[in-house]
Amino acid sequence: MPEREHRDSGRTFCPPWPRIVGVVSHPGTWSLLRNGECDLVELRLDALDKTMRDLPLLVPCPLPLLLTFRHISEGGYDGKVSEEDRVRCIRGLLKTAIAIDWELARLDSARELLQEAHARGVSCIGSAHFWDKTPDDALLCALEEKALAAGVTVLKVAFTPQNRADIHRGLAWLTETKHALPIALMGMGKLAGESRALYAENGSCLLYGYLGETATAPGQWSVAECRRLLNR
Repeated sequence: MPEREHRDSGRTFCPPWPRIVGVVSHPGTWSLLRNGECDLVELRLDALDKTMRDLPLLVPCPLPLLLTFRHISEGGYDGKVSEEDRVRCIRGLLKTAIAIDWELARLDSARELLQEAHARGVSCIGSAHFWDKTPDDALLCALEEKALAAGVTVLKVAFTPQNRADIHRGLAWLTETKHALPIALMGMGKLAGESRALYAENGSCLLYGYLGETATAPGQWSVAECRRLLNR
């Protein structure tokens, strides 16, 4: 498949929102991907055996591709990989992708990667994950400022709401703050479904769901459930 077929001139990260992201964490799922089942595919490279991490080169993705090699501190599966190897892995696959995801807390290790991605026209999602709390407005705004300064295309924040008040705090920030970047906001844990549905209906730009049998975040829906929510 020609490289050009993986590009969408940035349309993936423009309205109308939300776009459904189908998360792949197993090579068997990759081989079954079909056009139309989601808007873009996130390949979780950290979930694959290192011998399988060149999948996009061996079997091109039929959908726009987002590359993620998540650090262990923010939910990654491979706790032994070095920062250099994470960067090297994604850099080797840049020609296959329309976007990459990198943690905002670890931008220093990926400056050159982000520069190369920008030069290739590959977008960057700057992500932050909070496993035990709901970030307050000041922290969320600081994350957006950091993402904007780094030239990030989309700010993605995942957190673990403890109650519905936490969900509505996130909703208020999403809808009442003037944002300089598209925002992908989502909850994890027991209230993941309720929060993700509410945010998707109120401007969150990306709705993540798993493809195959395995969720990659607590409470994550399947792509089929995401499609039902959006009547697609």
